[in-house]
Amino acid sequence: MANQIGNHSPQTLLIITLISLLSISKSFHETGAQETGKALIESTCKKTEYPEECISALESDPSSFKANLTGLTRIAVQKSESKLVETLNIVTNYVLNSTDYLTWGFLVFCRDSYNASVPQIQEGLQAFDKLEFEKSYRGVEAVNKAVVACDKQGLKMLSQVNSLLFRITKDAMTILDLLF
Repeated sequence: MANQIGNHSPQTLLIITLISLLSISKSFHETGAQETGKALIESTCKKTEYPEECISALESDPSSFKANLTGLTRIAVQKSESKLVETLNIVTNYVLNSTDYLTWGFLVFCRDSYNASVPQIQEGLQAFDKLEFEKSYRGVEAVNKAVVACDKQGLKMLSQVNSLLFRITKDAMTILDLLF
């Protein structure tokens, strides 16, 4: 084999090497282009605390399959906002239908906490669009703190929705950290 290499001029070896490198590079690029969406979602979500929920949330938005990391992050923040609004509606419904005064008081606390975090996450989305990721993080963090405060009220009827909201915001915060 050494004799075969020795028979080629340096220019020929250089050309062979460059063609080989271009072929390998093209092969990697084509494979990456085919798997970018799902592969990026999975690799990003593996870095979160709740990867299964993260994957499920991101894959529920068809645009995530074409998104880069910044796009995925925005989708995660949007999912946090929509889950917050959904949770707020559930809590409000419980407030309106509560018959026990003590439970009603705890529910009102939760409703007010969630209600106060709505403008914060909306500001976080606006900040995200201006590439102000730290401010966006604070908006998602405000929702996460509202969940923790509500959960401390010990309302079993909210444990599932609080858990889902906590997990999605926690994962969104982790993904936002990847942009810093």
